[in-house]
Amino acid sequence: MTDTHLVPLREIAHARSGEKGNSSMISVIAYDPAEYGLIAEQVTVDAVKRIFAPITKGGITRFEVPAIGALNFVLDEVLEGGRSRTLAFEESGKALSSLMLTLPVRVPVGRTRPQSGPAPATRPPIQGRTIRLGSATAWSRDRFEPASDLIDRGRIDYLCFETMSEVTMAAAQTARMENPATPLYDPYLVPRMEPILRRCKDQGIRIITNQGWLDPVGAAQRLAALAEELGIERLRIAAVDGGILTDRITGLGAAFLETGAAVGAQRDAIVSAEAYMGAAGIAEALAKGADVVVTTRVADACLYLGPMMHEFGWSIDDYRRMARGMIIGHLMECGAQVCGGYFADPGYKDVPGLSDLGNPIAEVSEDRVILSKLPGSGGLLTPATCKEQLLYEVGDPASYLCPDCVADLTKVRFEQAGPDEVEVLIEAEAGRPRPPTLKVLVGLREGFMTEEMVIFAGPGALARAQATQALLEDRFRKVALQADELRFDYLGINAVHREASPPPAADPYEVILRVALKTSSRAEADKLRREIDPLAVNGLAATGKWATSAPGSRVRPVVGLSSCLVPRDQVPTQVTMIQARSKVSA
Repeated sequence: MTDTHLVPLREIAHARSGEKGNSSMISVIAYDPAEYGLIAEQVTVDAVKRIFAPITKGGITRFEVPAIGALNFVLDEVLEGGRSRTLAFEESGKALSSLMLTLPVRVPVGRTRPQSGPAPATRPPIQGRTIRLGSATAWSRDRFEPASDLIDRGRIDYLCFETMSEVTMAAAQTARMENPATPLYDPYLVPRMEPILRRCKDQGIRIITNQGWLDPVGAAQRLAALAEELGIERLRIAAVDGGILTDRITGLGAAFLETGAAVGAQRDAIVSAEAYMGAAGIAEALAKGADVVVTTRVADACLYLGPMMHEFGWSIDDYRRMARGMIIGHLMECGAQVCGGYFADPGYKDVPGLSDLGNPIAEVSEDRVILSKLPGSGGLLTPATCKEQLLYEVGDPASYLCPDCVADLTKVRFEQAGPDEVEVLIEAEAGRPRPPTLKVLVGLREGFMTEEMVIFAGPGALARAQATQALLEDRFRKVALQADELRFDYLGINAVHREASPPPAADPYEVILRVALKTSSRAEADKLRREIDPLAVNGLAATGKWATSAPGSRVRPVVGLSSCLVPRDQVPTQVTMIQARSKVSA
């Protein structure tokens, strides 16, 4: 019998986590596919429950993806209401993968971590007609430089900007509630487009962007005005709309997926409702000659599927090709992540040049696709980076629900095609017909949220922080604080993994006590700061203050997100063409 010993999961596998609503998705991927059996046998639901039980209020489901040596876990009710509602310090669940990697697993004594092998021989180039799609951004506040680099050196046909997350619309509505003059499209629309608009027009590069958010027509009109200001002639801009259901959602008979309650019962609380639209509107806009396509919320991968449909003449009913395009788009949608961003773990997954990451390019033909990045850019593109991205924020990999198909991600493999080049191998059976419904995110007014922090250092820092929590709890009773939720965290001890954090091995030198509060009214939320500020003279010795001296309040309205399904015929796609006027001679 082979001798074995226990090691952390981190020694044999890497992991990535993300979120959808109140659930976290955590993928576990063997470094060496030959060791998939080790993780499949030992990283069970029961094993995961042992470390995540203190913070997971719902079930844990495991899915197997043997083709890439991976497992995928869905942890329900782990995010304390979801990113738009949670009081947790780490709101997104993206740090939960590091907790997963602490799970002990048994491996043979003397086993060594696999090393990278020799660089593979370059695979034959793609033959026949191809298009090149460049990923400029993964979210609204992503870096600006990759767009320009892709234009200059990428030989691309399309430049795609993904600028949303689940909470984007809720954040936009929250900003509008605070300042009614706030535009309902991406505030970075003009700063991103101004430096590149003329260059793309001159080079024939077409732009696809979902920066239209809640007002794609308004965004398209702003771009037309920008083109006129820049003297760009005959720029054709398309706005793809139709998914904003705010005024109609209560009449569609939908129920919230999370609770089963009727959406119509929340009529007075609803501030937004947006469907995840498919790629048909983008393909239609391109067929009408659009140089720039600005959309509302579409499924992220559709920004890439739309150009493929247009260029190759794919039918929306051809679910095999729709799945192929969605899988390619899913790999591309998070930008630099597939090129080593959000991947590095020093000593385990080393990534060169993180300060100058390249963004991916997909070279696509009817039957092949190769992902690459710009020569000389930082990062790396390998099967391992692609595997993490393939499973990122996915529930059941065999049934990845998309607006235009159901994609089976278990039928995808990756092969290194050359330095920083990966060929994506997608089986023909990777698609099934699209579902009859579309997912809709509904934003609900849910009161107000605020947080404050106080700082301790030196001997007895933790004891003074704990005494301050007791003091504040007593003060909250005295002022009759009406809290819907109240949370205390100790940064450096338990703020990230919350109640699942192991106890500290020694007294910490520094501790930050964080207090977060959710209430039904702004007046109740204001009570938190009014109890924190007096600690400067009424608190414990050497109580430091978080930088809160600026005027104003951190109290903000909460727009919570829930989801429902509506028949797709209730979401008709609308394409509005807008053309900038020709340049006027001086």
